[in-house]
Amino acid sequence: MENDYQHCLDKLAAAAPETKSAVIRSLLPGIEAALNSGQRLKAIWKALRKEGLQISYRGFHMTVSHARKMRKPTAANGWGKEDKSPAAQRSQETKVGTVEERDPFANLKRLEENRPGFHWRGTRNVKTSVNGREGSSDKNKR
Repeated sequence: MENDYQHCLDKLAAAAPETKSAVIRSLLPGIEAALNSGQRLKAIWKALRKEGLQISYRGFHMTVSHARKMRKPTAANGWGKEDKSPAAQRSQETKVGTVEERDPFANLKRLEENRPGFHWRGTRNVKTSVNGREGSSDKNKR
């Protein structure tokens, strides 16, 4: 009896798709190969239309786009399937480092140092007061 069910399912899987979106999903590897070789989606649509596929370009575009999104692996699909080997863990630890070792503004400091031209930073010497006296607070403590 189970063999009859399996035979029925095999026969359905071998039959041609009934919907246009199913046809496009079945053709998706060929569509992606044509796109990767430099063909435009509109040219692919025109070629398939000549062969008898009756679908608007907008419908074709949307169906291909949706089918491609469904085939891409998401973070949820790959979650928990990372390489847990000790070597992979050590390399991950060396990449992260500690907070003290990392400087979040290192790239900005590097760009500031290498900036060409004159740059006035507009800061005063902390030791010099407004009147031009150095360390006025020290002299007033007599």
